[in-house]
Amino acid sequence: MHIDSFFACSSSSLEDAEVVLFGIPYDATQSFKPGSRFAPTAIREASWNFEDFSVFFGRDVKPSFDAGNVCADGNFQDLMLEVSTFMKGFEGKKTVMLGGEHTVTYAVSENFDKEVCFVVFDAHFDMRDEFDGSIYNHACTVRRIMEKHEVVLIGVRSCTRQELEFAESEGVKFYTSFECEKRWNEIIKELKRELPEKIYLSVDMDAFDPAYAPGVSTPEPFGLRPAVYLDFLKAFGSRIVGIDVVEVVPDAEKVTPSLAAKLIVEFLCAP
Repeated sequence: MHIDSFFACSSSSLEDAEVVLFGIPYDATQSFKPGSRFAPTAIREASWNFEDFSVFFGRDVKPSFDAGNVCADGNFQDLMLEVSTFMKGFEGKKTVMLGGEHTVTYAVSENFDKEVCFVVFDAHFDMRDEFDGSIYNHACTVRRIMEKHEVVLIGVRSCTRQELEFAESEGVKFYTSFECEKRWNEIIKELKRELPEKIYLSVDMDAFDPAYAPGVSTPEPFGLRPAVYLDFLKAFGSRIVGIDVVEVVPDAEKVTPSLAAKLIVEFLCAP
């Protein structure tokens, strides 16, 4: 079996594709374990292990095209311009972005209309106004996205007291991993009533317990089981206009890039 440098089941042309994949190999602000700039390559490599059919959904992958990586040289403002220019090449398509640290989700978010709700799977609130002297930091991602979009957090279990107070004062809907463990089916029903027609799904891999995703920048115990992601896709797949998978720091056994790649394959198969 050969392994190419593009995502395994993305063999359609750009014109025929329903979904466009692209990477943003950027990790300039990671504060614990760096290395997610290597993740787009690692996730693509891991994708060659999987079939282009989902047993869970009973469906083949949608026609998809891998557009390669955005140039991540320069500062974050340079990156935002690069992302905007890059994404103009496939307007109207669903997108899958391979990060990169979570900051790159903000760069992508600026290219979606404000009526798109951002559902964020994450261990952390990421609601600091600035961190390490910058407002464009992985710890500030959700705070920046909130300036334009409604945000819902799933799987959170780590924050400062100030972040929690800010979330509550702003009326942000969030579900801790502990709550998800106890009443996930009820949460799905609530979200079906409350989420709008257009959803962007951002998956920080540290949302999942380190037992499932050890290779992340800021691992946090007591996390989600990956199966909750499948339940979310089953409930909301038709509403999702784009997703990203971020904060993978490739581990020696390739456990985390493999899970990340499988999440993407399942999205490509979701109704």
